[in-house]
Amino acid sequence: MVDHSKKNAYIAEFTEKLNKAKVVVLSSVEGVDVEQMNTLRKNIRGIGDECRVVKNTLVARALDGIHHETLAPFLTGSTLMTFGYSDQVAPVKVLFDFADKVKKFTFKSGMLGHKLLTVKELEQLSRLPSRPVLLSMMLSVMQGPMRNMVSVTQGPIRKLVYALSAIREKKEKASA
Repeated sequence: MVDHSKKNAYIAEFTEKLNKAKVVVLSSVEGVDVEQMNTLRKNIRGIGDECRVVKNTLVARALDGIHHETLAPFLTGSTLMTFGYSDQVAPVKVLFDFADKVKKFTFKSGMLGHKLLTVKELEQLSRLPSRPVLLSMMLSVMQGPMRNMVSVTQGPIRKLVYALSAIREKKEKASA
């Protein structure tokens, strides 16, 4: 006899994860050994995200009605589903770093918000700087005009200080 309450709980759990995630990545893990998978899980957990090998048919049911239905055709074979909750780029970077080392690990598809991503788009996403780097770059750009304004307003003051210093030196030479 099939336990429907466990299936319903599984579907509800994945519906919640899918709704909470900013980025979702589907990968094939056929041929990836347990030790490698444990390393990947540890790296994903280290950035505050999670990944799970999923039951395709139950996750397909979780996709219904939550704007993620376009992922359903990719739920075939051994599927790893990675959920990025805070940073959209960090988990994708971790996955691509892992794929460089473990050649049997391949990508199927992904979602960024409600947009379906191809493997090529996932690769482009993995090349973006991380969120903290992007924020620091933006802050630097925003500070540029202020730095220039401070430099321009300090110019006349600097000239006055140089002139006064030159006058002082000239008077010191004259009195000596």
